Amino acid sequence: MIRLLFEFSAGRYHATPWGHHVNEGLVEWPPSPWRIIRALLATGYTKLGWQDVPDDMRRLVEAFAAHEPVYRLPRATTGHTRHYMPVRGLKKNGVQNTSNVIDAFVIPDGPLVVEWPVSDNSFPRNLLEELLDRLGYLGRAESRVRARLAGENESLPDLVVSTRRRGVDDDPVRLLAPVSAAAYTDWRRRSQDGPEDLLAALQIDTRTLQNEGWNIPPGARESVYWRPAHALAHVFGAESSYDTRTDRSDTALFALSTDKKRDVLPLMERALPTMALFRRALLSRIGDEQQLGTCPELTGKDREGRPLRCKHQHAHFIPLSLDSQAPRRIDHVLVYAPMGFGPLAERGLRRLRRTWAKGMDDIAVTLIGIGKRGAFRSLGGKPVPELGSSTTWVSRTPFIPPRFLKPRGKDSIEGQVRAELLRRELPDLAVPPVIAAPTNDNVAGRQARWFRRFVRTRQGNGGTPPGGLFHLTLTFDRPVEGPLCLGWGSHFGLGLFVPANEGCDA
Repeated sequence: MIRLLFEFSAGRYHATPWGHHVNEGLVEWPPSPWRIIRALLATGYTKLGWQDVPDDMRRLVEAFAAHEPVYRLPRATTGHTRHYMPVRGLKKNGVQNTSNVIDAFVIPDGPLVVEWPVSDNSFPRNLLEELLDRLGYLGRAESRVRARLAGENESLPDLVVSTRRRGVDDDPVRLLAPVSAAAYTDWRRRSQDGPEDLLAALQIDTRTLQNEGWNIPPGARESVYWRPAHALAHVFGAESSYDTRTDRSDTALFALSTDKKRDVLPLMERALPTMALFRRALLSRIGDEQQLGTCPELTGKDREGRPLRCKHQHAHFIPLSLDSQAPRRIDHVLVYAPMGFGPLAERGLRRLRRTWAKGMDDIAVTLIGIGKRGAFRSLGGKPVPELGSSTTWVSRTPFIPPRFLKPRGKDSIEGQVRAELLRRELPDLAVPPVIAAPTNDNVAGRQARWFRRFVRTRQGNGGTPPGGLFHLTLTFDRPVEGPLCLGWGSHFGLGLFVPANEGCDA
C-alpha cells in the first residue's frame, strides 16, 4: 500500500472537473487519479529535466493505472471569488467589455491522503519520493502543495472516499481515471486513432484533444466514487449543521452565473417566477413525491400535501442583487427557513447545481454556505441589506396585499400589514405604513414607478394576486431583524423590505 499525502500550503485547492465549465463553480474533490498521474509526469519534465520518460516512470504509471485508489479526505468547505476579466472590444458607452469568471475552490482543514493498493516492488520508491518532493501544485497553479509519502503509523483523515458506497446519503463523484496498460493495448489494437500506448495518452494536452474532437481523453474512463454527504459541509457559524434538530442551520446562500454571452442574469422584476423556478430546481434534488412530505421546510406542506400552519416558518426564497454594477439583476439567492433545515433539505441544498429562468435554459448555481442567519449579515466585508436590523424598513420589491383591498378596517393596507406581522410574531407598527405615490420627484416614488414592471404570475398553480403593487415604509417601535418578507408571494421574492438607510434609487 502506497500512501500519497498532499498538504495545501495556500489553504485552497482549485481544480475544475473534466467536462465542466469553470463558471459552473464546481471543484474536482478529491482530485482524480488521471490528474495526479499527469501532475507527476509534468514534474518529471519540468523539475527533473526529462527529455523522455524513463522506464522506471513507465512502471510507476502502469502500476497506478492498474488499481483504483482510495481517498481519505480532511474536513473541508467550499468558496469562490468572482473576477471581471477584460475582453476584446468596448461597450457602446466606451467602457471596456468584461467577462465574469468564477474561481471556485475547496478549503481543506488538513492534508489529503491517497491510498494506492500497489506493492513497493512494482516500481522504484525513490523515484516517487523525488517526484513528490518536487511537486509544486496540484490542479491549477494557485493550488500550491507539499507532497510526500505518508508513514505507516501516521494518523489519517477519517472521511473515506472509494468506489464502494458506504452511506445512503453519499454523493456520487465522477473522477477521470486511466485504464490499465493491458486494456489500452487491446483498445489500440482495434482503433488506430489514439496514441501508441497509455503513457503517450496521458501526455496529450487539452488543445490537441479539443482539435481532434475527443470528448474524453484516449486511455481514460470515468470512475464513480462515493463521497460522504458531509465531506463538503458548507457550514457557516457552526461546527456541524446536521447534528441536532434543536440547533439547525436556517440559511443557505447561493450565487448565480451564466457563461453564455447572449444570456444575462434575471431581472429583479421577474423575482416571483425566477424564485419559483429556483424552488422547483431545488425540490428536484430531494427526490420523488413520496419524499417531499418529509421535507416541510422547503415544500411548505405536510405529508398529506396540505399547507403548513406554522406562521411562515418554512423556506423563503429571497432574490439578492449584491453587484453594485447591476443592481436590477438577481445574482444571489438566499434561502431562509426559520424552522431550520433537516438532513433531507440540506442534502438537496448541497446538490443543487443549476436553475433556469425565462429565456435562459441553464443558470449555474454555486452554494456559498449553509449556516445560521447571523453568519450571512455581511459578505466580503460588505453588509447584506436584506439581513440588516432597523426600526424603519422600506420596500425592496413590491408589497401585494394577500386579500382584496378595502379603504378601511382589517382589509385596508394598514390592517393587512399588521395582520402579516402578527402571523410572523413580529413587532407591531409604531405608525401607519407610508405608501409612496408613483412619481419621479423622490426615491420612493421612482421605486413605486419601477414596481409596475414586476411580474405577478408564475408557472403552475400559483394563483392570482388580488391586485396592487405598493411601495411601503414601515416604522416599528423597536428594531426588527431581517429578512422581512410580507404579503402575497413573500416566499418567492415579493414583499421584501430593506432598512431605510439601504434603500436604492431605481
